[in-house]
Amino acid sequence: MAEQYISAFAIDADVFLGMAGSHDDALVRAALGGIEELTEAGGLLRATEAAEVEPALREIITGRLDPSRPGGYVWLLELLGPTAGDPLGSVVLPGRGWHRLRKAFRAWGLTALADLWGRCWTFPWRDAAPDPDPWPFPVLASKADLDRLRAELAGFDLDRIHADHRLLPGGDDDVEEVAWLVGDMLPAWVDGARGRGRELLVLRDGGR
Repeated sequence: MAEQYISAFAIDADVFLGMAGSHDDALVRAALGGIEELTEAGGLLRATEAAEVEPALREIITGRLDPSRPGGYVWLLELLGPTAGDPLGSVVLPGRGWHRLRKAFRAWGLTALADLWGRCWTFPWRDAAPDPDPWPFPVLASKADLDRLRAELAGFDLDRIHADHRLLPGGDDDVEEVAWLVGDMLPAWVDGARGRGRELLVLRDGGR
């Protein structure tokens, strides 16, 4: 059965974007040094071999970004998130179609969340056009976004999820997972990033 993995990190977006061309060899060493522990803890889906990861990391820190690199660089965020940011938690959602939650969020008046869910962060480029079909899919909530998200989520009636379950990827089978995501996990991640004075990075991976 397909599953989607969603991880959240509190990060300083300027620090992450500043990695490009930074020549920060300490970042490379720290990231490579964290692979084994994160792999053993089940924290990595992709970045598992140092021989694969190091060349991509060095392309970033030298500023020699390759726009034709398969998958770009966003797959490194699951490793860089805990290396240069603070992990806030993760969820596993069964089944497919979770990227389509934007339609439900918008129908429920969660417009800031709907906008965020479909807005791809272009790490490590500052001004590049978003990849039309990135995977994994990274989204970045600015501090202003976080204020709007907190207000939306605080005022949301979770009964709407039950009433409008036909909007969900798996219909009624997904109600409890979405209620958990919207009612518990997302507010906790938003508060975690706000409390640290940082931005929120959410990375979606796994089955589409």
